[in-house]
Amino acid sequence: MDALRKELISDLGYHSHILDIHNDPFFDFFSDNAHTFQNPHVNEAVLFFNTALNFLDTPSDDSRELGVLVGDYLFSKFYLKLAEHEEYEVLHDMMNMSKSLSSTKSELALKESSPQLEELKWLLYGPMLYLIKHGYADDSLNDVIDERIKNLNITSLPYINHK
Repeated sequence: MDALRKELISDLGYHSHILDIHNDPFFDFFSDNAHTFQNPHVNEAVLFFNTALNFLDTPSDDSRELGVLVGDYLFSKFYLKLAEHEEYEVLHDMMNMSKSLSSTKSELALKESSPQLEELKWLLYGPMLYLIKHGYADDSLNDVIDERIKNLNITSLPYINHK
């Protein structure tokens, strides 16, 4: 994972600060090989995918354009990594998940209520939960996800109705 961090920093240059990968608990989690069981490239690709999705969910006004560009960069890394290893089933699963996540977020934006905790967990970290369900990462990834959600300001999510 250190090599991956260096690659991201090299590719993004000055703008790599936006990822804050040295303080990202998911990068730390996947750096410990004891948490992963098979095909570490799938974990890396899904980490890129999930990070990109969350970048698009929480654009900050002052760096919106940079956030979109970094998200696109992470999506491209996701696709390249899975294609390089011919992980087309994972790619297919992530595309289906992406469609489902987008639909659910659109529906939520029209509702007056906020999602329940488990739904919020899936909306923000569905790709990571996939890694647990399919045996790529151990269940302690749930602890990392729970900690992130505990510290989340839900009103920062654009699909949560603020009325």
